[in-house]
This record gives sequence, structure tokens and C-alpha cells, in this order.
Amino acid sequence: MRRLLRNFLRSDTGSVAPTVGLSLFALIAAGGLAFDYARVATMDTELQNAADQAALSAATQLDGETGARDRARAAAKTLISNSTLMANDNAASGLAVGIQDANITFYATYTNPTTFTLATGDADANIVQVQVDARTANYAFTPIVAAFAGTTNAKAVAGLSSAICGVVPFFICNPTEPVGNTDVNLPPGGVNPGTGIVMAEGGAQWGPGNFGFLDQLGQGANTVAEALASNSLLGNCSGTEQVTTETGNILNAVRDSLNMRYDFKPVAASTCKSPPCSPSSNSTKDVVLDNGLSTCVWKQNPVTAVADMASTTPPRYFPNSPIADLPTGTVPGIMGYPRDRCHYFKTTANPATFPFCTYGRVGDGNWDRGAYFRTNHLGVDYTTEPGLDANGDGIVTRYETYMWEAADPTNRLPTTGKPGNGGTTAYGQPQNRCLAPGVAPDAAGIDRRRITAAVVNCRRVAATTGLNGKRNLPVAGFIDVFLVEPSIDRNKCPGCTVSYGGTNYDNAYGSRNDIYVEVIGASGTGEGGAIPQISRRDVPRLIE
Repeated sequence: MRRLLRNFLRSDTGSVAPTVGLSLFALIAAGGLAFDYARVATMDTELQNAADQAALSAATQLDGETGARDRARAAAKTLISNSTLMANDNAASGLAVGIQDANITFYATYTNPTTFTLATGDADANIVQVQVDARTANYAFTPIVAAFAGTTNAKAVAGLSSAICGVVPFFICNPTEPVGNTDVNLPPGGVNPGTGIVMAEGGAQWGPGNFGFLDQLGQGANTVAEALASNSLLGNCSGTEQVTTETGNILNAVRDSLNMRYDFKPVAASTCKSPPCSPSSNSTKDVVLDNGLSTCVWKQNPVTAVADMASTTPPRYFPNSPIADLPTGTVPGIMGYPRDRCHYFKTTANPATFPFCTYGRVGDGNWDRGAYFRTNHLGVDYTTEPGLDANGDGIVTRYETYMWEAADPTNRLPTTGKPGNGGTTAYGQPQNRCLAPGVAPDAAGIDRRRITAAVVNCRRVAATTGLNGKRNLPVAGFIDVFLVEPSIDRNKCPGCTVSYGGTNYDNAYGSRNDIYVEVIGASGTGEGGAIPQISRRDVPRLIE
């Protein structure tokens, strides 16, 4: 018996049991802590996912238009469905994450949580921060801290990145940029739809003064002309924040490429390298074709009298006042979409000056609508004709007139054209002898007389990095413009000098180096038509 007792007292067979028993509480606590931490971490992920979705949804609405912030708030609160399954403060399992107006903040600029500029309105609300309501998860399995709870929330910051896809071959200087401007991102303002702009005029050089070319393809000057002529989408998407200028002697090639958007034949300097290079289906313009030729040579309507508007033969249009329309009884014989009246006259002392246009190269949108409709649409009252005033502002623009004509071929000049002087004819529809074989007008529905131009604050850029040479320029915005007239030499109008205020003003317009356009409006989709040639893509992105 004594031996059994002694052996029992000396035995260590069950010595691990007390250790297990004593450590059991710690093991259970560690497991519970790991479970509860994982639960809180999962809830945090759910909340962050909700904040990310809400911020991205809100960012899609930041288009700078009126109501953008209200739409962004609504998107953040209603366009997501994200629930938290790990929280204990649910009224029901899977309660949707809550977002309050007070938890949504808009910024004009945002670098980090301490460096930012708050937005002052819809126009400068570029970035949004969304914070979701805090949620609670009770610690359920950790005995020591069972009475405690884990509370967390989340926030996200998002903005909208934009890209122009295709080719944006132009930039123009912001026509309303004030002297001394210090903001490279100052948006273009005060240029209303319908305003005429002399993008380039006269001389032997184009830009980069008030106008220049962009190398969006990254392949040099030759591809700029190619892009202007072709219907194709050339190049990849590029950001809207900056553009690259293109320099070089590309004047002839670019001019001829633009003219192909009417129905001018390609010439050696601007061979269509990426066909098709189709014209617009509405090719109304102020030039004529010689009936006795089989070739395509557009020229100005010949004049046989001293003054264009005094001619007894069909005269070409030229205003006899920079501020008033032609008299009702005066009907030009051949008339395309005219310039703003104030752009027809320059001072003889300084031919680069347009004295009747307040902003010089930027006009006032006042063109002779009455003369145009008397000439091409006799009997049509442009003030009441259905479908003409597309935007309903009471002002018929050249682009609206062009689109009204394009929508119904019977509104254009007849297929047989309209007689000009000296055996010539004006046409409003592309002529077969001017088209390459197999080329149809407005291929794929693309509006060939509508192009996109980047707007650069040239005063500010010139004062900092300069404009000359090949440079990356910050973009203030994009506008769509309408090509009003082809670039050809037009003879000086004989007898068209006007005396106004004691000063003689002469007709000096009409160089083949001129490009004259009308503002359509801020660019949302680039080139219009059934299938845009240039499109804009806006993609929301998370900043943090």
C-alpha cells in the first residue's frame, strides 16, 4: 500500500492538465479578441466601400452646370445600396449605410486633408468628400471586454477625370482673358453661341498667337493635317488638363485639309492619307464652280460692276455698313453664311484691326440673317420658321441655319445649283466632280463642319512658360465651333470702302489664310452628328 501511495505521489502523468486549465481562459480570450477584431475590421471595410461608392457616384455629377452639387448629394445618398452586416446598431439585419448632407463636402481644389480650397458654387465644385454615418459592433466573444463596443466610420474623396478621344487639332486663346490674368485655368466666358471668331487671318503664319495647332497624335506636323481631313478617329484619348502644341510650316496642308470638309478636292499638300475624307452633306458656301470645266475649282463669284452690291448681274454679298443689315430690297445673287458684320471692315492704317468688333477677333454674333434668307430661302421668315431656333433663345445662328438646311435637303440650294456670274454656279450640296471615288458626304453621320477647339489662357501662359515652340499648355476648357467659310483668296471688294465717324474703312478680308468660325458652345461631346468624330469621356476617380 505504501508503495502504491509513494508511486502515486511521484507520478507526473497528468501534470499538463492544470496548465491547460489555467491557460484556457487566456486562449478563449485570444480567440474571442481575434473574432471581434475581424468583425470590426469587416464592418470598417463595408463602411469604406460604401463611402467609396458614394463619392464616385457623387463625382459623376460634377459637370460645372447649375444644380451639380444637389445632383451629387442625391447620387451619394440614393444611387448606392451598401449595407453593413457586421454592425449591432441595425434596426434590421443589413441596414443600408446612412449619408447626411452635412457629411458631403465640395472642393474646388484638393491636395490632402490640410491643403484644399472649398468650392463656392456649382461651377467650381470639382471634388467631393463623402463621410458615412458611424456604425457600432458590440464585442460579443471576448469575456473581459464583452461590455465594450467598436465604433467606426469612413470617408472618401473623389473627382472627375476627363479625356478627349480622337483628335483635337486646334487651340485658341481665351478671347475674354483679361490683361494681367494670373489663372491658367480661367474658364472662357462672355463668348455666346453664335459669336463669330477670326481664328486665323491673313499673313503667312498661323499661331501660336490667337490660334495654333495641337499634336494630339504625337507624330508631328504631318499628322495634324491628316487628322483635320480624315473622318477616322486618329489617336488615343488624352487628358483635358493639357495639350501639346505643334509647330512647323503646315499652313498649306492644314488649310486644304479644312477645305475638304466642304467639298474641295484634296491637293498635293494635303493628300487624304486616312480615307474617307468626306465633306459635309450641307456644303453651302460663298463660292462658285465654273460650268465649263469638269475639274473642281471653287472660286469667288466674278464681279463685273464697280461695287458688288450695285452690280446689275447677281452680286456677291458684302455689307454696306458694319452695324446695319442690307436694305430689304437688296438681294445678293450668291451668298454663303456671312461673317459678323463688324468683321468685314478693317482700318486702312492698321489692317489687323477690326474697329467695329469690341474684342477684335471676337465678334458680336450680328450677321445679316435677312439678306441670307432673301437670297437662299425667299419667303421663309427666319424669326418664326419651325426648327430654326433650335435652342429657343430667339437668336438664329449660322450653325442652327446650317443644321435646319441639313435636316431637309429641300431647304438647301437645289441639286442644279444657283447661277452665278460668268457661267458659274453655286451649290449647297457636294458635287460629284469634287469627291474622290467612293466618298459619300458626312460619312457615318459625322458633322464635318463642326470641330472642337481647346481654349488656352495665352496671356498667362506667355508670361510664364511662353507660347512659342512645342509646349504642353494647360487647358481652360473646350468649345465647339462651326466652320463658316472655306479658306480661299477673295478679291478686294471694289468700291466697298465705308466712311464712318470720319474714318475710311476698307474691305480687307478674304485671304486664303483666313479661318472664320462661329461658336456653337462649350464642348460636351466634341464633334457632333449621329456618330461624333471627337468625343469626351468623364471618368470618376478616387483621390483618397
